[in-house]
Amino acid sequence: MESGVYSRRLVAIVACLGCAFFGVTMFFWGAMLPSLGESIKGVQNLPWILTLGIIVGTFVCGAVVDRHGYKPLLICSSFALALGLLGFILSHNIWLLILSAFLIGAGGGVLNSETIAIISDIYGDNARATMLSFLGASYCVGSLLWTIVCRVFSYDPLIPMRWSAAVIGVLSIAFIFVRFPKAKLATGEKFSFIDSLKLFRFHILAIAGILFFFQGVLEAISANFSTSYYINVENGIGTAVALTALIFMTVGMAVGRFTLPLCLKNGGKKVAMYLFMTIAFIGGIIQYALPTSAMGAFASMTLLGFGIGVTAPVIFDYLGQVFKRHSGAAVSLSVIVAQIGMLIGNFLVGRMFLPSSIAEGLPKHFPLLLCLMVLTVSVLFPFVAKAADKTKQKNLNL
Repeated sequence: MESGVYSRRLVAIVACLGCAFFGVTMFFWGAMLPSLGESIKGVQNLPWILTLGIIVGTFVCGAVVDRHGYKPLLICSSFALALGLLGFILSHNIWLLILSAFLIGAGGGVLNSETIAIISDIYGDNARATMLSFLGASYCVGSLLWTIVCRVFSYDPLIPMRWSAAVIGVLSIAFIFVRFPKAKLATGEKFSFIDSLKLFRFHILAIAGILFFFQGVLEAISANFSTSYYINVENGIGTAVALTALIFMTVGMAVGRFTLPLCLKNGGKKVAMYLFMTIAFIGGIIQYALPTSAMGAFASMTLLGFGIGVTAPVIFDYLGQVFKRHSGAAVSLSVIVAQIGMLIGNFLVGRMFLPSSIAEGLPKHFPLLLCLMVLTVSVLFPFVAKAADKTKQKNLNL
């Protein structure tokens, strides 16, 4: 168990590094699959293994960090990510690659939930949302750096994996020497994953879960199918330009999360949320109105990323205000619901881009679906804020 004496700034830096590592997990296949697919037979069938790993890692995280503290799982998850990258470097054996993909996903899944819980715990209500936005920005920076390095060394995909595995491995060792906050639950106090599900009886977590489901759909389909939209609409902009537009989305999300603290300071969470959702909605409208314009694609994807990237920091701030002792469990449950939304969204919207659907012209309606998801998240948001205020007034020991 950790000592109660720790450097908040140092712990926050470690959390941001961990969240940047998660950016590698989320963009691993997008950046590596084209190159690996040419050299490793069967690798195209492995992305779902990584997704499974993310879900398992998220399941494990919540109850564990609340009972045992942050350091053990943070170090283990970082090492798991490094070992997963190492597995792709050392072997083309399909079974080792399956294990490696699972380790990359599981390590990233833990890091995502745990770093959010860390920031939520170490900062008070006045600074939590701001620091969560910086944490989210570090994820964007990590994913962007990974994507750029993979593009630069596309002729040899092992180079970015070697460097990433080495950096993550060394930093994992360095984490051993950092003091973290002590575990929130008393020694011997039992709290399993099944126990954590009981937290859904509180309206704040139930409503936040519904919002995160639709947010998960929004994030997944905007990132995974906007490129397909721009390629498959009549007189589309082409694959290379569409993929470049995807980078603009990541940049937009990073800029949005760096900008959020200023908006929070001047207008508060509600004003910031509606402002950023409006910007995302405008991005969807531009996508619908200018499907064959490269500049339109760059503008649309930038605005979409800028707008939708603020939801998680704002909602996790509300959860952090309410759940003090079980912040890890509350965050993990929310992330799991968001991932379920991502899986369902990817499955259903993917059918819109089947050859038969493309022949019928269905892809042209895709931006309207994005706008509908933005509106749904916006409508649900005030219910989350209201539930958080009511729960706080009860002074429950959560």
